Amino acid sequence: MNITIKKIVIFDDNNQSRFIGFNDGLNIITGDSKTGKSAIIEIIDYCLFSSRSSIPKGKITDFAELFVVIYKINDFYLVVGRPAQKTGNMNYAYLNVESDYNELENIDISYFENLSLRSIKNDIQTEFEQYIGLAISNMNLDNVVTKLDNKGKLSIRDTVSFLFQHQNLIANKHAIFYRFDDIIKRKRVIEAFPVLLGAVDENYYDLIRQEKEKLREIKTEKIIIDKLKLSKENELSFLRNSIQVYYSLIDKTLEDNLTLGELKRIGINLPFPSEVLNDRSKVYLEIDRFEKERNIKYIEKEEIEKALVNLYQTSDDGYDYAKELMKIHAHQKYNKTSSDLKCPICESTAITLKDDIAILESSKEKLVNELIKLGTFSQDNTPLISELKAEQKRIEKEILSLTKSINILAKEDEVFIEAKNEREQIIYQKGKIESLIKSFLDTNSSKGNSKDLVQLESDLKIIREELSKYNPDKFKKDSEDFLKENMDRICGKLDFEEELKPVDLYFNIEDFSFYHKHEGGKIRLDEMGSGANWLASHLSIFLSFLYLNLKNEKSVIPGFLVLDQPSQVYFPRSSKKSELTDEDEILKFDDNINQVKNIFKVLNEEIELIKKETGVEPQIIVLEHANDESFDKFIIKDWDKSKGQGLI
Repeated sequence: MNITIKKIVIFDDNNQSRFIGFNDGLNIITGDSKTGKSAIIEIIDYCLFSSRSSIPKGKITDFAELFVVIYKINDFYLVVGRPAQKTGNMNYAYLNVESDYNELENIDISYFENLSLRSIKNDIQTEFEQYIGLAISNMNLDNVVTKLDNKGKLSIRDTVSFLFQHQNLIANKHAIFYRFDDIIKRKRVIEAFPVLLGAVDENYYDLIRQEKEKLREIKTEKIIIDKLKLSKENELSFLRNSIQVYYSLIDKTLEDNLTLGELKRIGINLPFPSEVLNDRSKVYLEIDRFEKERNIKYIEKEEIEKALVNLYQTSDDGYDYAKELMKIHAHQKYNKTSSDLKCPICESTAITLKDDIAILESSKEKLVNELIKLGTFSQDNTPLISELKAEQKRIEKEILSLTKSINILAKEDEVFIEAKNEREQIIYQKGKIESLIKSFLDTNSSKGNSKDLVQLESDLKIIREELSKYNPDKFKKDSEDFLKENMDRICGKLDFEEELKPVDLYFNIEDFSFYHKHEGGKIRLDEMGSGANWLASHLSIFLSFLYLNLKNEKSVIPGFLVLDQPSQVYFPRSSKKSELTDEDEILKFDDNINQVKNIFKVLNEEIELIKKETGVEPQIIVLEHANDESFDKFIIKDWDKSKGQGLI
């Protein structure tokens, strides 16, 4: 997934606008302090549905009525328009998809007149996330959701920690990631990382929940088995006493010394009194009715299980469909010609055929454009799966209830009272004892032979086989190895203290801890003792994450990175050589500008490497106050405050 920023537009209430267009690759916005550079991060964050606005108050907020960011997503564009906080509509936004950028090149406020201003929560944001393929609605690994541990639905907000390095963060020795000061958000992003990177999906979390549920059921089943499994002597005694009760009613005597097998055969098929051989008691009829109803429930349960299998298959095929759709679009290009079509034999002009082809080309182009808009649109099946599972459990409970009714039917006093004569009473007792014996045999046999336990353990084995396809341990090792290799390589090209070399950086994706290994010990970031070291570490980490992100085709993390004033380590106050008078300061300035030039050189080299290795060109936006002609070709804006230039 390649998500980059195409344009930022700010509208006031008179349809005046300010805009910045961006390219793939390296984009530098430079200029004096207080020209609005740092606000660009906050505008992008705001149009990624931040719950609050952190856009600096002043000229920008006074001017703005509507903030707009146009995102390029593979071959189509998503337009997000969000009203300024002062409008009172910051909980609402506009969203539209376009396949042709020409429709957006000269966008003005009238573009939004035919769009609905809709709620962000559970509407606009959800639709945006579906377009980029982010559609996992439940990351909870248990069926019980609590307020303290409610991971819930993944969102685009879980990706922003990988996108922004603010000016107070880019060389910070105490923090690396945006929003990680909130311990809950930190934990959520770390746990979501494999999903965001496309290593696991919603089925993975459903399988984890199923595994936990099966383990609970197996534990419960084993406890029941221990409690209900009777010894052979107790089983024989129970059967003989129950049968003898019925035999005494029909004036028959049960033989002595019958084996357990013989008692079982008699118990499940007690003889009728000869004079009522063709009669059946009301209780017996009720048992038959319940058994038929239970069979119907078994059929309903089987249909639900088939539907669940189909839904899981649909979820697995979603990404492959989107990928093939893009391939189809890439091949649907016609070679148009303005020359007339002629018959190869008589060379007469085929005007009608040419018109038909033109109509076909126009229709197909419209179709392809509509298909492109679908992009990687992903619909989460989890709610429907959960609904079907709930229905499955409801039916299982009904089956259990019917079974219990069959087993205890004979205990209903009303039925016994309604028995009109001795014959009915005898047959009632037959049904009661036979049902009780059958229930006992079913329970004791199934629990004794552990048929339910065998099925549960078989189900657990299947679940674990499905889970093994994800291999999270391999994902962890491969990701950490990849990050280390690239962090070491990148940091080696930056201004990293000689005393700490050779570079030996480590990043643990289980807890997002980072350290440098030196002389047999671990050195944390805050122990490195130099702003240049902190900056080199931050840049190495984020450029490596950008590479890791784009090499994973199923990743939903946007492919852009915004860096705010990486040169501040070298130019904390002034970036203008003309303002300096001391010779030592001038020499230091020259050395510092060389370090800044090297930063941009490294950024561009990494962009080219990622594009070469993945086929996807990332986008890095740098907000700077340092300037030099050596990186002029990357500068898209250069604001001079003395000339009244700036974002607004």
